Amino acid sequence: MVSKEKVSLLEETNKIFKSHKTILLFDLQSLPSSQLHKIRNKLKDEEIYTTIVKKKILDLGLKNTKLPLNLEEIKQPALIYSNKDIFYITKKLKELKVRRKAKVAEISTSDIEIPAGGTNIQAGPAISTFKQFKIQTIMKDGKIGIKDPTTICKKGDIISTGMLSLLNMLNIEPIEMSIHPELGYNENIVYDKNTLGLDEQYFKEQISLSENNVFKLTVSINYPTKQNISFLVQKGFQRGKTLSIKLGLPIKEMMPELIRIAGLMAEKLNVQKKYLINKLK
Repeated sequence: MVSKEKVSLLEETNKIFKSHKTILLFDLQSLPSSQLHKIRNKLKDEEIYTTIVKKKILDLGLKNTKLPLNLEEIKQPALIYSNKDIFYITKKLKELKVRRKAKVAEISTSDIEIPAGGTNIQAGPAISTFKQFKIQTIMKDGKIGIKDPTTICKKGDIISTGMLSLLNMLNIEPIEMSIHPELGYNENIVYDKNTLGLDEQYFKEQISLSENNVFKLTVSINYPTKQNISFLVQKGFQRGKTLSIKLGLPIKEMMPELIRIAGLMAEKLNVQKKYLINKLK
């Protein structure tokens, strides 16, 4: 028999799906609970909410509300829900970054710099750890101070045991983290993680490119729109002008141009006439 607690959780999950236009799913595996708590508190101010629901209950809730989201590739799913636009939410998720302690053999997500300044580390065996990474130290009141900022690890490097020991000694949390949604649903559209990972500038560029291509197409087939009508009128005027000159049509607007062309032709004929007369003498 299903427990009352599970029934209550399922009802709450169904309610979330039915009352919010944007649903996002992410995997908890790579995000420790303490870091999630920090992000969750910051998201609340934006009316964006997160919750952790057991996979079976979440799957039942999706089926009950007929949301076409597949949980198969998400090992420990967690839920983000809001009535905000889906790309507004993903933008906020990218902006909200938290840090955690490193692990041995982990790949650094950024350069790791040891800042200059005093520490609370007593002078003694710890000095050898600083020397290992060529960090210039000074002594003050029996404690180790760091003379100059020093980069001990580049982005993409593997964090060693000695490096981890130094970082923990200085209480530095070098690994930057944020939530990366695996799936999203908004207004009957399902978004995969690749689409959700695109930045705002990409969409602006694609929209601008599409607008430009549509404009060129409508102009090429002479299809009038609000955006191209002035260009088409100008284009038609130029073609009419070219045609009237070619045919010599005495249109009122073109008379000054036709007279100017006629004058040039007459001058040309006069030059040719003088040339022939001189040649016949």
